[in-house]
Amino acid sequence: MFLILAACFYFFVIVNFSAQTADESSSLSFEIAEKIARFIYSFGADHSLSDVLSLAGYFEHPIRKLAHFLEYGFLGALVSGTFLPVMKIIRTDTGKAGKMYRRDTVVVFILAALDELHQFFVPGRYASVWDVILDTFGCIVFLFFIFLIFDRKKNR
Repeated sequence: MFLILAACFYFFVIVNFSAQTADESSSLSFEIAEKIARFIYSFGADHSLSDVLSLAGYFEHPIRKLAHFLEYGFLGALVSGTFLPVMKIIRTDTGKAGKMYRRDTVVVFILAALDELHQFFVPGRYASVWDVILDTFGCIVFLFFIFLIFDRKKNR
């Protein structure tokens, strides 16, 4: 029950971030990009504010996409934990586990699509099929590593 509540709460957090207007969302990701740029320039010689802002502008888009990948990967891990209590099934039947992971991926795909649809109605934001694909890919990668970890434990 706890994992179901955790997955629901976490999805609520994701939807809350998606409810930010375009300006709020951009300023948040640019702020993170600026901190990364300042960190990178802290190792070098002199740099100007314009150098930092330019590098931050370069990093902003990849940071946004990395956030999509990671947040839905983690959601996939929570959903998987919800559908595989104590990972008992994966230790006994890899075929069943594979089916369950596919089901978990479909659940995350649907949640990502719903989140993007919600974003379509937020001022200045838009829905992107590519974001749904990236979100689902994040889930697949996380679930793949979870599968490897627990499959390795099964074979010991």
